Amino acid sequence: MAAPTQAVLYERLFLLNRCLEQAGEIIEQFRQDGVVHEAYAGDRQRSVEELRADLSHVLTGMLHRRELEACVGSTRKQIDHEEK
Repeated sequence: MAAPTQAVLYERLFLLNRCLEQAGEIIEQFRQDGVVHEAYAGDRQRSVEELRADLSHVLTGMLHRRELEACVGSTRKQIDHEEK
């Protein structure tokens, strides 16, 4: 299986963020409808937001690292080619 492109990886990150945002919005709708207590909804919304922020932070860092490694590799190849 071929490695996914950077665009695919960033699209996945976007979708993950959006799904977790939607989860928070749905919890809020349950709160507004009186299905769950305000305190419970607030706690769950904070939990979802903390998860979203953590995943976004870690995955963005990992994607950045991959891009940086690719850039360094490309620069090294160019320097090696120029020295020959």
